[in-house]
Amino acid sequence: MSSGYITLAEIASRLTTLDVACNRCDRRGHVSVARLLAERGADFPAPNLRRILAADCPRMIAAEVHDPCGVHFPDLPARF
Repeated sequence: MSSGYITLAEIASRLTTLDVACNRCDRRGHVSVARLLAERGADFPAPNLRRILAADCPRMIAAEVHDPCGVHFPDLPARF
């Protein structure tokens, strides 16, 4: 993590699926890390996944400043 952020390659070394949740609504799910690698590449920064995986979230689309999208990855803090 010398670049200052976690990459998809680093996530793939520890997880096969990535749990995705929102702390503002009831949206929950998981995505294949292999699929993300194939679509985005190994060096893709994990923080940028928020915008991609929540692209259809009304809060993300509207860029709500006072009530932003709360998408996060619950497994990552315990793994890194």
